[in-house]
Parts: sequence; C-alpha cells; structure tokens
Amino acid sequence: MVRKRAQIRPLAAAVSIALPIVLTAAAVCMTAIPSRLGSRIPPTGEMRAASTRIDLSGTAPTPPPPPVEPRTDRDRLVLAARRMLGTPYRWGAKGPDEYDCSGFTKAAYAAVGVRLPDGSFNQAAGERPLGSLDELAPGDLLFYRWNGAVGVSHVTMYLGDGWVIGTGSPATPGEVGIYPLAADFRVPDTTVTFRHIVLPDGS
Repeated sequence: MVRKRAQIRPLAAAVSIALPIVLTAAAVCMTAIPSRLGSRIPPTGEMRAASTRIDLSGTAPTPPPPPVEPRTDRDRLVLAARRMLGTPYRWGAKGPDEYDCSGFTKAAYAAVGVRLPDGSFNQAAGERPLGSLDELAPGDLLFYRWNGAVGVSHVTMYLGDGWVIGTGSPATPGEVGIYPLAADFRVPDTTVTFRHIVLPDGS
C-alpha cells in the first residue's frame, strides 16, 4: 500500500498543476461571466412590486422574425437560441441533444463567446426588477420565482415584442420553444427579473 500511495502523489501533483493551465487556456477563448454560487436569495420588494404592475401591453400577436443578415453578436445570439428550437428538455442536461433551462441559455451565450455558469440561480447574479417590456433587449435573460418562491428556479431568453424562448416553465417543462412572456404570469405570485449582458462586440 505504501508503494501505491507513492505513485498516486506525483500524479495528483501533476493534475493540480495542469488543471489551472487548461482552464486558463480555455478562458482566453471566451468572456467569462462571474457566478454567485448559492445565490438563491429572496427577491427585493422592488422586484416583487415591479412584477405586480408589469406592463405587457406591447406584446405582439406573433414573435419577431429571426435576423435575416446577422450583423451583431446580439443577432447571432438570437439565431443561436433559435437553432435549438425543438431540442428536448431534461433536468440537468447541458446539450447538445437535451437541455434544461440554464443549459439552454448557457449554450446560446457560448455561441457568441460568453461563458455563463451552470444553474439559473447563478446566472441571475446582477438581476434587476422588470416593470416593462421597454426595459428589455433581445437576448436578455429572464429569471423566475413562482408561487412566492424565495430563490430563482428558472431562466429563459427574451426575443423581443413580448416573446421569449426557453424550455417552458417548472410547471410544464418542455422542448425549447417560443411563447409570450405573458403566459408566465398565469402562475400565482410570479416575480420575473432580468439581466442584460453586454456582448463581446459591445451590443
């Protein structure tokens, strides 16, 4: 047994040295968005109040069309999300054949060089109250607390004109699809917040 331990220690040391090198190299290729592990914090009074009086009157009868000629990272982000339409839902899945809610948003942002953490509650770091559709830009992340829940339990992506793309809701998770944000407010005591991430090209 002594001999085996002596063999394991150099290997562990090599791994501990090599791993930071690998992670550093990977970080060069993508813009990392810091996570806030365990950020299952309750919504502020301002967040709850904004959701109570949210103005969804600008919702269009149909979702916006995809960009025909993508010119910005934001256009490319929206197209990356749309390419995942119809992908099946599975809790904890990170793709490419199945996604959960945060796996979907993480994959979409990765397509434009932005690395999001796992978990909707981690992606919600820096979330802001949402009181109107006018505050949103295509590609913004939307975070949900249903039935008075304390922590964030779901994330989708805003497409524009009052429509979102994502894996449904905790009550009815499903394949990646497009639906009006207003549908998410049918669940009692819903609080929705958002996060705008500036993309590598500044869009």
